Amino acid sequence: MIDYGRFAERLRRQQGRSRWELLDAVQREWGYEDPGGEPVASRWGGENSAYGIDESLPVPAALAEWWDSPANSFSFRPRLYWTHTQWPPSIWVDEYGERDVDEDDYDDSRDEDAEDEARLDPSRADGLPKDNPFLPPDAPDRRICIFMSEYQYCNQWGYLAAEASHPDPRVLVSTGSGWQLQSRSLSEFFLQLALERLPGTYGWTLKVRRPDVAGSPAVLERLTASYRELGLLPWQELGCDALMYGGPDALISHGRGPGADFPLVIHGRTREALLKVVETLGIDCADKDIKPPSEVPEPLEELGPLALTDGDTDDRGRWRVDSTGSAPAAVTVPAALRALPDRTATALDEDATLAAAGDAEGRVHVWECTVEAAADEPSAAVSRQLHRAPVTALACVRPDDAHRAVVSGDAHGVVRYWRTDRDPRPLPFDRRRTAVTALTAAVLATGPALACAWADGLVRVWDLASGSVARLRLGTGITDLALQSDGTLCVTGPSGPVTLRLDTERLWPHRELELRLKDVDWGSYWSARGPAHAVPDLIGKVASDHKKTAMDAVHDLYRLLVSKSSGLTAAAPAVPFLAELMTDPDNQARPTLLLLIADIADCESAENRAAVRAVLPALRHLHDDPLPSIRWAAAELEKHCAPRPGEA
Repeated sequence: MIDYGRFAERLRRQQGRSRWELLDAVQREWGYEDPGGEPVASRWGGENSAYGIDESLPVPAALAEWWDSPANSFSFRPRLYWTHTQWPPSIWVDEYGERDVDEDDYDDSRDEDAEDEARLDPSRADGLPKDNPFLPPDAPDRRICIFMSEYQYCNQWGYLAAEASHPDPRVLVSTGSGWQLQSRSLSEFFLQLALERLPGTYGWTLKVRRPDVAGSPAVLERLTASYRELGLLPWQELGCDALMYGGPDALISHGRGPGADFPLVIHGRTREALLKVVETLGIDCADKDIKPPSEVPEPLEELGPLALTDGDTDDRGRWRVDSTGSAPAAVTVPAALRALPDRTATALDEDATLAAAGDAEGRVHVWECTVEAAADEPSAAVSRQLHRAPVTALACVRPDDAHRAVVSGDAHGVVRYWRTDRDPRPLPFDRRRTAVTALTAAVLATGPALACAWADGLVRVWDLASGSVARLRLGTGITDLALQSDGTLCVTGPSGPVTLRLDTERLWPHRELELRLKDVDWGSYWSARGPAHAVPDLIGKVASDHKKTAMDAVHDLYRLLVSKSSGLTAAAPAVPFLAELMTDPDNQARPTLLLLIADIADCESAENRAAVRAVLPALRHLHDDPLPSIRWAAAELEKHCAPRPGEA
């Protein structure tokens, strides 16, 4: 439990320092996860204003620090914020021409185009009026440097040009009443912006629109009596002045003034925390009024320590214990790797022509040579900063005969993939909210495969050719994995090594389906969101044995494939794959998946109905399924496939 009623104390402890540490903590408390990989937004990707840049002005250190900080969630997930950034900050110009000029000197007959050009000239950007509360009347520079704008440019945020040389200057916000003080520093502004935006995505939310309820004296009295202010200045945006209060696992925003669409907004880290605030304030609400989180991190596995004995098997027959107590021979680490400062993990490929090492700073170092050459020429290493946490595990793999790759995992649970002949993938290969403890790779009879263990005891095994993945809930305490070309996986845990014999057909039951998905030119088909590039990945996720992953994928396919429009062509080629997954009794999304197939038939496209009718024989047995929801969906499927007027 996090008591945000004590947030002001946390803020005071950061007095005189940048807020990045506190920003990072707050983001994690609400469920934001470091996504790993490279940022998707950079400081140079903003929308610079045409009003101009004064290159003689320094950029405050705090603004550059924010862009470079791993705590900058905006650069990795800008859609969490719905704002535009500007780099370098641009000079604000009053677009409505309010200038400090004498009326007698004003020529209302001057050319409008010339006036517009003058407004775009930075030298015409007078900035604040002389009688502003931020600068003395004789201040020579009253300009404002804009670094961020609200999504529809209803508000802009900037700092005084006169304070540009300050390391962490004040932040002003444009309002209907002119420029107001928003935050005491840039770093405090970004902390406050995260508190304003992230809880709406990761928390439980109740927005109270009725002013007679949210603004009633009794409710406000209970608010101020039961909860404490966060110690931040009121948030001013879209004509609203909002003061934020905190309590156990909860934030309450009280919007004041006529611009507040919702005078009271409550966020809870849990549903129980939100309901406690509702009860304390004496507000009536229904379940439909409470918005659940739109993003929920994948839960960690609740497993005990790894404890396998001879003869143990998986409940799906994906593996059985061949032996215990014996492990593959240890690999000799090349001298160049042993000499690496802060070395935290090492790996070699099967023929010892690729060596890799990771360090405590998150860097991965690669030697593409023989072991002997690596010992003689340590300077030949290529290094990349792939992680923002210590590297905890590495594996070298050959994705095909011509290429080699390094897979690395870190203490934050991020897995990165780097094919050595190109730049690393910008997004993580995989990630979880707990540390990677082991990685291994080998070429099996089915092709290259990779296995990864996390600290919560989950092991994932990938077939790299198809992308199929199996989730093995083996147990905590795994310190090493060793995958062999004969299909055995040696797992070392608290009681020593255990060798598992993998059954690849059961491990990846949809491997052939996913390979066939890759043979379809999905870009030539059209979905409700444009070319159908996303469809094969979503169909692959429908096969996941993680229920939420499978269900989310079906819902996304609904948005792409189900439409009354006859111009969409992606549904028909998708139907055979969906029907094949529907025949798998272990599929985690069967009722919703069958309704998806039925609704594809219930459209104006004859091609879609023909595709669904073609798979009906394989699905008719579902009329006798034990689940009532499946039987009902099967009846809907038959109804939608019935001939229509004019059809045979």
